[in-house]
Amino acid sequence: MNRTSTIVTACRVAAIATLGWTATVSAQSGVAPALAPQDYLEIQALYSRYVRVTDMGGAGDGSDYAACFTPDAEFEQSGRITKGPDALKRMITGFHAGLRKNGWSSRHSYSGLLITPTAEGARGSVYALIFNVTAKPPFVDHSGVYEDTLVKTQDGWRFKKRIFKPSGDYKPSMPLGLP
Repeated sequence: MNRTSTIVTACRVAAIATLGWTATVSAQSGVAPALAPQDYLEIQALYSRYVRVTDMGGAGDGSDYAACFTPDAEFEQSGRITKGPDALKRMITGFHAGLRKNGWSSRHSYSGLLITPTAEGARGSVYALIFNVTAKPPFVDHSGVYEDTLVKTQDGWRFKKRIFKPSGDYKPSMPLGLP
């Protein structure tokens, strides 16, 4: 090895050691380590995948929906807590059965996604508008905010806890002047 290669190798080793030490100190102190740009992209992809499998059904048995969550995840809405993959599958297939029974299709639309690093992974918060797209014209049926606990697993980022807080004062209506 020449002198330049030795210096470059030593710098690489020092950088890797520093990164490892920083992550260890951050984890031990409870200080949230910074998320890498790739983490932000993967979390955004999780939110996109969630709305697709929620609205489109994904696998007919709810597996695609449950795959957005950790095996011990909880979903809470209006005081009801659904926990674990089997319960999540039953919840989403029941949701789709209700849509079919009522003759309409939903489209979840998110805005204002805020991702905050935490010692365990990340916290996510996003505004949601849920449209009835079967209606002529389509309209917003309900809205709310999702508050999420996210963790990075061997399979990528997943929801560990998901709480939907409906907008209590939101009243859907048809636009003025339309039938």
